Amino acid sequence: MSAAARIDRETTEHLAALAAAPYIPELHADGCDDKTCVRCWVLTPSNLYSVDTWLDNAGVFAKQFWEYIDGENIVTGLRIGHGASRVVAKFGNTIVRHYGGKHSVRPTQEPTGELTAAEWNAKHPVGTRVKAYPGVHGEDGFVTWTTSRAWTAHGHTPVALVENYSGHIKLTHLDPIEVTS
Repeated sequence: MSAAARIDRETTEHLAALAAAPYIPELHADGCDDKTCVRCWVLTPSNLYSVDTWLDNAGVFAKQFWEYIDGENIVTGLRIGHGASRVVAKFGNTIVRHYGGKHSVRPTQEPTGELTAAEWNAKHPVGTRVKAYPGVHGEDGFVTWTTSRAWTAHGHTPVALVENYSGHIKLTHLDPIEVTS
């Protein structure tokens, strides 16, 4: 028997662990400490295209996942891979890429805080006073009110119209102002 054939399983596993890519905490979502995870993302409507581009660059087939909800077809996540290894990640789920190139989906530990159009409409009627940030959230906001129900623009981004602004604004850029009586 050759010397190479005598390497036992423990030695093989030890060498594989040494050869594995390093664990980089900055590439992981919600405090992930899974050592089999190369990278993970919390999927949201805001980062849909960034995650899709990341998967495309890795040579992984990904396609928007559409569902018919409240009378409209909207994107609710991504289909990743094809065939038996395909997984579906919905907004709010964490997509995990493992060292072997496979993907899995797990519930997110912390909610993203992003509301769907239907959730917004259930909580905030037309005329709700809001602080709107047309550009970057937190910069150059103005107090106004909504002039429409929320809807899903471009198949994935929940938006609404507000007074004194000529376009729609993402719901993540609208902060409802609580009215005290």
